[in-house]
Amino acid sequence: MNRILTLILYFPLVALAQQADVTVEKEINRIAFGSCSKQNQPDDQLWKEVIDTNPNLWIWLGDNIYGDSEDVNVLNQKYDLQKSHPDYQLLIEDTEIIGIWDDHDFGVNDGGKEFPAKDDSKKALFNFLDIDQNHPAQTRKGAYQSYTYKGSDGNVKVILLDVRYFRDELNWQNPGTRDKVSIVNPSGDILGEDQWSWFQNQLTDESIDLFIVASGIQVIPSQHRWEKWANFPSAREKLFTTLESVDAPIILLSGDRHLSEVSKIELDNYKYPLYEFTSSSLTSPSSIEKEENEHMIKEKIYETNFASLSIRWKSKVPQLTLQYYGKEGKKLQQHKISYK
Repeated sequence: MNRILTLILYFPLVALAQQADVTVEKEINRIAFGSCSKQNQPDDQLWKEVIDTNPNLWIWLGDNIYGDSEDVNVLNQKYDLQKSHPDYQLLIEDTEIIGIWDDHDFGVNDGGKEFPAKDDSKKALFNFLDIDQNHPAQTRKGAYQSYTYKGSDGNVKVILLDVRYFRDELNWQNPGTRDKVSIVNPSGDILGEDQWSWFQNQLTDESIDLFIVASGIQVIPSQHRWEKWANFPSAREKLFTTLESVDAPIILLSGDRHLSEVSKIELDNYKYPLYEFTSSSLTSPSSIEKEENEHMIKEKIYETNFASLSIRWKSKVPQLTLQYYGKEGKKLQQHKISYK
């Protein structure tokens, strides 16, 4: 059981629409996050290395198991195996755990709203994450959630977007092969009407000094041939326009790719550069070919890894240090971001 939940205050979603689903009086200065963890590879897990970074918070970014089944019993068994790892058990004793799904833990590779078992799958995910029965996300469709951490130096809101439950159809050239290429769906949507409304409301909270928005699939990179927000250009443009309305720094988090990288884009009407931190995979590094990303900073990381984000505050303005770690705590890459 995630013991941090005993500190949580729940707010009615209708009465305080701009408030987070959950608000915690808690200093957040180190967040660890990652994705793509094969539950049947216990020796490849990085939980000891994660614990060594002493995080306040761990964020799952999807493919938390490789479930790939419409049978909720299969999903639950795989979640139980993942959760039973002794080092993961040590992590959840002292660290708050939150997270969102991507396709393999949703239940089907590259899946969207057409998946028939998505409601049962959501129950399995929430059980794995120990999400309280009084959590507002329990009563709505989809798995999206938000959390505010109120500290003496600054307030952080983490918004977890569900890019599966409502997502429109995505088709492929050469499906079922290593040469498959995603086909753009020009008018297709990802979040669905209710989630868009909720998300836009979450961003209106003027008490927040740093927003962290998590998406299972990548938002900024547009050149690779796999799943990404750029496959749905109308939805991606709507997302960017929504973010432009915010008067605080925003960081995007993503997983999915079995590689890690940092991307940066300048939006026309947003006063800060927009960064995306992709962290993947916890157990299974990529073997795909090299690919382009015009927005990438430094180089891609092609080995098992997770990320650690440290936050310092200067007059309620965040100063960030992002570090990627590999096996045995090997430091793979570091980025420093200072806001004014």
